[in-house]
Amino acid sequence: MAKKPKISIKPKKAYVTYSKELGLLVCEVTAITPAGSAQICRDNPWMPDDSSIYRWMWKHPEFCVEYTKAKRFQSGLLANDCLNIADNTSQDITFNKNGDEICNNEFINRSRLRVETRKWLAAKLLPKVWGDDKRIEDLEGQNDVLRQELRTLRAELDAKSQKEF
Repeated sequence: MAKKPKISIKPKKAYVTYSKELGLLVCEVTAITPAGSAQICRDNPWMPDDSSIYRWMWKHPEFCVEYTKAKRFQSGLLANDCLNIADNTSQDITFNKNGDEICNNEFINRSRLRVETRKWLAAKLLPKVWGDDKRIEDLEGQNDVLRQELRTLRAELDAKSQKEF
């Protein structure tokens, strides 16, 4: 029989016990910062590490609701970052060994990746605002079908209950 591997999870910082006040501060910083949770935690030494935040979300439903709301606010910052990155042409041109101007394809490609990543995140965090219109229309169509089914079922139940009385 094979031995089970030992698994140990070593957080970067000590686990921080949840409190409502600290949870709301974490949510506030998240809502006003476009960076991911790991970066936000590194930039703010008073914050718990991101694994503590995920534990809080698992154990405290009220924090999970507030954190999700903060991430939705963050989606607007990500969209704003897309504009700033796309408008930044400061490094589009570089110079080769001969001193000739050349297109800085590496910078342009990295900028494209940064924009696409932020667009994707914003669409996942708040799909009705930043998501694909087709997907939203499909969901709205599904909602219409479900509403009609509910009306039909309600009418059947009403008719049945009138017959019983």
